[in-house]
Amino acid sequence: MLCKISFLSNDKIFLPMSYNYIIQGVLYKFINEDSFADFMHNKGYTYNKRSYKLFSFSNVLEKPLLIDREKKHFVFPKEISIYFSSINNDFFKYVFNSIINTEDFIYVGQNKVLISKVELIKQKISEKEVIRTMSPITTYSTFVTFENSKKTYYYNPYEKEFSLNIQKNLINKYQALYDEPLQNSKFLIVPRGNPHEKIIKYKNFIVKGYDGIFEIEGSQEIMDMAFCAGLGSKNSQGFGLIIKNSLDK
Repeated sequence: MLCKISFLSNDKIFLPMSYNYIIQGVLYKFINEDSFADFMHNKGYTYNKRSYKLFSFSNVLEKPLLIDREKKHFVFPKEISIYFSSINNDFFKYVFNSIINTEDFIYVGQNKVLISKVELIKQKISEKEVIRTMSPITTYSTFVTFENSKKTYYYNPYEKEFSLNIQKNLINKYQALYDEPLQNSKFLIVPRGNPHEKIIKYKNFIVKGYDGIFEIEGSQEIMDMAFCAGLGSKNSQGFGLIIKNSLDK
């Protein structure tokens, strides 16, 4: 499921260049059921000792009016929007119902805003789609070096591990949510054009990802997981939200 949320302020909206954790915090605050909020914050759905939150969100859709590199923040117009998606019906229900019933001001970072618009967007997903990233896709491996230190290697879309890692990640998400193996795990992602490398700081961590147009193909179950839970790793930190390339055109 995909939702578009718009926030309106009385003045321009200021956000740090690394604002993913702010948007993530806003979404978590919309969970108004304490035990489920604690579950999503601290545990999530697990498989093979890995935890999956099974939701994602986009970058701010509007272009900034100003990039202040000295103060390290973006200046956005008075109204901004994001996409939010989840395959977890409970999580989506809590967040969506809380959003549509919120009439008071909320804070996005230091900005006092109202929720000005909420759109529930239905996409008919087939087993082969051309997609556009609304937040970068990241996938990586962590190695132990000869010096016994850890090193993270981020795969680019032209390496075979990029597609293989994303496929494995989608299979794991499916098993974490449904507690059963995926019968048809076919999946492939290939770039169309030239994906753009993005370097994102999430809290104190640097993450490398890729934005662009891709073609993906897989079973219906794995395609639904890709569109709703996000592609690649760190989805709940604002990575891997995708939409059909024809959407918003």
